[in-house]
Amino acid sequence: MAQETGEPLDLSNPRYWRQNAQMAIRDIYDALVEIVTNADDRYVFLKRRSGRIELEVERRRKGTPNLIRVRDFADGMTLEVMRTKLRRVGDRVSGMEKGERVRGTNSRGAKDVAWLGGVAFESIAGDGMYHKCEITPQGRFIPDSTCPCDPDPHRARLKIVDGTGTVVTVQVDSEVVRVPQHDTLREDFSRLVALRDILSSPDREIVLYDSNNPGRSHTIRAPMAEGADRVNERFKVPGHGDVEAKLVIRRAKERLEDQRPRFRLGGILVKSKHAIHEATLFAPDLESDPYAKWFYGRLTCEHIDDLWNEYDDRFEKGLPPTEDNPRPILDPLRKEGLSREHPFVEALFREALKRLRPLVEAERKQAESQRASIESDDTRRRLRALEKAAAKFMSENREVDEIARDADDTLPDSSFQKRGFSLNPPFARVLVGRSVRFWLNVRQDAFPELAPGDTVEIASATDEVRVSRPFVALECHPRREGVLRCVWTVKGERPSNATGIKVRVGKIVADSTIEVLESEKDLYRDITRFCFSRKRYSVQVDSRRTVVLYAPIPGVVSRPTSFEITCTDKGFKLEGDPCLVPRPNVGIAECRLRVSASQAGRIAQLRAAFEAHTCEAELVSVDPLGATIEIVLDPGDYGNQRSFWRGNELHIATRHPSVRRYLGPGPKYPGQEEVYFRVLLAEIVADAVCARLLGRNETIRPEEYTDSDWDAYYAEYTAMMTRFLPIAHETQVKM
Repeated sequence: MAQETGEPLDLSNPRYWRQNAQMAIRDIYDALVEIVTNADDRYVFLKRRSGRIELEVERRRKGTPNLIRVRDFADGMTLEVMRTKLRRVGDRVSGMEKGERVRGTNSRGAKDVAWLGGVAFESIAGDGMYHKCEITPQGRFIPDSTCPCDPDPHRARLKIVDGTGTVVTVQVDSEVVRVPQHDTLREDFSRLVALRDILSSPDREIVLYDSNNPGRSHTIRAPMAEGADRVNERFKVPGHGDVEAKLVIRRAKERLEDQRPRFRLGGILVKSKHAIHEATLFAPDLESDPYAKWFYGRLTCEHIDDLWNEYDDRFEKGLPPTEDNPRPILDPLRKEGLSREHPFVEALFREALKRLRPLVEAERKQAESQRASIESDDTRRRLRALEKAAAKFMSENREVDEIARDADDTLPDSSFQKRGFSLNPPFARVLVGRSVRFWLNVRQDAFPELAPGDTVEIASATDEVRVSRPFVALECHPRREGVLRCVWTVKGERPSNATGIKVRVGKIVADSTIEVLESEKDLYRDITRFCFSRKRYSVQVDSRRTVVLYAPIPGVVSRPTSFEITCTDKGFKLEGDPCLVPRPNVGIAECRLRVSASQAGRIAQLRAAFEAHTCEAELVSVDPLGATIEIVLDPGDYGNQRSFWRGNELHIATRHPSVRRYLGPGPKYPGQEEVYFRVLLAEIVADAVCARLLGRNETIRPEEYTDSDWDAYYAEYTAMMTRFLPIAHETQVKM
């Protein structure tokens, strides 16, 4: 590589640091992982056989920062060491660069937590003196000018009665991040994937204290799944010489259901020399596969650290990356685990998947065999009818977001079900000389007096817009039984901030607001910063959704500008080039990306950033309209759960006491032919379908439920049950 000329980039702007810190530290758990692993790294570096780490949480009144203290009893830090390790971001000072078995890589985690509200580091170091520094939420390093000094006045407060140690105190702004209650924090902290080895090691003692309740403390140990080995072998990673990895896969005694990636007990832990980077099932389809939920284990490969160090070594020497190691193998923010685009990771995970997938398929075949032994032919026929009815009801009653609704008039919304009609779109923007499509849908059961051929009157509020037809006849909807509709267009004639149309037919009176814009540039006049086009995007499984980002020109960008985009959930996949492309004729730069989802019911945050500019949007994954539903008579014992969803599979727990008594004993389960069981089955399915539907609607359009209390929720639930329960009964019991 030719010797570089010029000056290094000035990265000293604190906004740049804060933007990255916010992406790295999302909540209290991220902060605790960074501080606890730093303490553990120090014990490892010192080669101590045992080490104690104490966590104290002090919850304060609203408006006052909560406090989190993490205390270790390692060798402490002098003020000079604090300057070396805490004042600069990005240095290689953890020991990994020398081959030590530690987690630290980027010298940033301890600083990033400061954005929560500030962080203080206090140490009694090996020189026998007290040392202190602070990092402010604005990214300022402040050494205590009175240090070093006599440690004795500080020992009682720090609870380091003798010897050396460090206390890290994080102030947590309650307006920025919530601190969970003690029991929730204890449970979730114990399940953190990144801390699994630390919390299960006999050489570590981790104690959590509740400062608001003196004497309330718990020693935290990681919960461990019980199971038997199915794979336990070492293998060479193809294409990478003699590099080896060790894979252990176990089949759990009970299915591991927790889907939260950071806290899951299932999945295969991926570990390098010391750090656990993620828990994964190696393929998106397995992440949502109920039969993969039986498996857990560990994939260990020390070469991961070697590749990380090699990449950094070459960068520092001014050498280009190698073909085998073209990019950092780890996510610097530690949110995505290993880089799926890295060739070594691709080869490593491919070999592991070869060993895991056959186990999942064997589990599937066994379960299908057990299910077949329960269901008679008549039961399966009735279940198919109930599946079809449930899928149709959910499709017709599920809320969708505004863009999806605007794209297809067949898509229903919650107001359509409540009022019996809907006029779409409720608000529109149209350019002068162009037209926008409108439609009215009417439920015949809500308005039985209306029939095909009845005339709908459409009137413009002002002459700034013109309707294509002032009178339109209702017709049967081509794809929805029991629904009438009519369709027309409205053309923009002259600019107007607020005009609209009014629609009348029978008892129905509805209106829609329209803004008429003079030019396409006016569509983007409100774009004053880097932003997503929407705050929330819903993504249907097995399809792709366009995500759009804007930035004004020349205010924010003036040329094609790349940015970094991350997603907090690997269940979503982003495609496209993250680059803002200027459109000078309309005054904005634009980027269009595509996002897909592997499983319904997931919520994630999209974060985009470049220089000092950041923006966020929420992703919600939903089942496709008309998605099939499979009802499974599950032979498992699931405690209090009578039914539960796994993707689009609705499992009925046949060993639940309320089900077992009507199903009868095996192997033929004679009760399934009795009317009692069939009615019970219809009731269980109706309850599960309506509960899920209500939850999905709230997820898609939470603003409609902001003021809802339990009575309001229950009223909507019972209204759904009233409509669907007779349909469910009809599939099981013919009158």
